[in-house]
Amino acid sequence: MSPSRRRRRRIRGPAEGGGEGQSRSQPAAPQLAEWRWRTMPVFIALSVGLFVGMLLGTGAVAGGSIVATIVFLVVAGMMGISLSRFIMRLLMQRGIIKPQARRR
Repeated sequence: MSPSRRRRRRIRGPAEGGGEGQSRSQPAAPQLAEWRWRTMPVFIALSVGLFVGMLLGTGAVAGGSIVATIVFLVVAGMMGISLSRFIMRLLMQRGIIKPQARRR
């Protein structure tokens, strides 16, 4: 008899023995939430991560090239946009500024 067959026999043995008569079913794993990737919190997390990574990366590299400078400026712009949206939302929630109606 193979080891895997013996193992299956041992596992099934007590359940078939008629001890309790109830089968033990494992609870189903909870469904994962559907994540919306194109949202502002994801953009804020991405821009903060890229900004910190660029700061640490440019600190590690002695001579910066023009490409690194352009990428850093793009990432800094993303960081500025995300921070301005975040602060604007906080100010609207606190009632300091009022949201404007959307134009059509």
